[in-house]
Amino acid sequence: MNKYPVFRKVEAAPIEHEGQQLIHIHDPFGFSNPLAVSPGAFFLMTLMDGNNGLTEIREAFHKATGQLAAKDEIQEIITALDEAFYLDNGRFRAHRAAVIRKFAESPTRKPALAGKSYPADREGLLKLIDGLLAKASPGAGGVKAIIVPHIDFRVGGDMMAAGWSHARNSGADLFIILGIGHSLTEDFVSCLAKDFETPAGPMRVDKGFLENLRRNFGEDIYSQPEAHMNEHSIEFQSLFFARLFGDNPEAAAAPILLSFPENVWDYGHEKFNGDRVDRFINALKKTVEESGRQALYVASVDFSHVGRRFGDMGKLDDAQLARIGVDDREIMALFNDGDRAGFLEKLRGVNGNNRVCGFPALYTLLAALENTRGETLEYRQNMEGDRETLVSFASMVARG
Repeated sequence: MNKYPVFRKVEAAPIEHEGQQLIHIHDPFGFSNPLAVSPGAFFLMTLMDGNNGLTEIREAFHKATGQLAAKDEIQEIITALDEAFYLDNGRFRAHRAAVIRKFAESPTRKPALAGKSYPADREGLLKLIDGLLAKASPGAGGVKAIIVPHIDFRVGGDMMAAGWSHARNSGADLFIILGIGHSLTEDFVSCLAKDFETPAGPMRVDKGFLENLRRNFGEDIYSQPEAHMNEHSIEFQSLFFARLFGDNPEAAAAPILLSFPENVWDYGHEKFNGDRVDRFINALKKTVEESGRQALYVASVDFSHVGRRFGDMGKLDDAQLARIGVDDREIMALFNDGDRAGFLEKLRGVNGNNRVCGFPALYTLLAALENTRGETLEYRQNMEGDRETLVSFASMVARG
């Protein structure tokens, strides 16, 4: 137990609101609501590491900025953080345990972003999805996998629809949805044996398939279920499943979150190591084969993440944008060619700078598929602010 306050690990990014520069604080685990604070207040928060009391925080702030912060002001920030569950203390841990327990006891996974990223009412959501699908080109047959974005639905929903339009005519009744576990820390994989609720109806989960996957892997695949609680990468895809396949009682999904780096094969960690990753992928392939079902893989991924929101300094210039585009397109070309070794080598070379968060799902898909060829439908770069942050994404299909 720390004597002094400890500010929890969060995601922080500069924003502008009504002409004022602020820092947006987001809890990737979903235990706390977002906050927007001044840069000065945020710097004070970063000094709360368990080793500093009010006096030490005040002195460190003055030394770094030349400004004086009143002890009462610092205490008010500490109190506000405590009330918002942003301090790592007994109060937060009790709150976290209660939230996890409530999620574990729920028979279904409830939508986290309804009413935020997409309409919370059935009619509004169906109108949105149907409109997006109507604009997408009709998909051809022979599709074994689709690669679709998980960027905010309001930004990439049309490109999700472009991929799912191909899934519609695939004849599949089992959808292996490979999402990215943005808050997954205890293991590289987490499956969830709960149906996903959506305003458009449920995404049924094939719990028997997941149990067979666990048996074939020989290890637990259900660790850290709360990583699914607020994770958007599978939630966005559940909307299209519910709309396109919700009326088919035979159709079901297997939601799988993944999180491992491109150099995991160099690790000797008990959980995060290349041998376990490869064994899991082999178990997944075996389970799909044993199911006898028509399976379609869905990789819910984004590509490069560059700029201030991800810790980079300065604005992005044309040369950087062009370089990122070249890197992303080479990654897509290697994937489309089925060149797993080249794909991995390329990611090892660029991911320290580009942060292609979709790597785990893309690698798993590439390793699981055989005798397929990929095709890039569309690639896009989304810019935030005045060239401050970029996230790239694509819509792709693989046929075989």
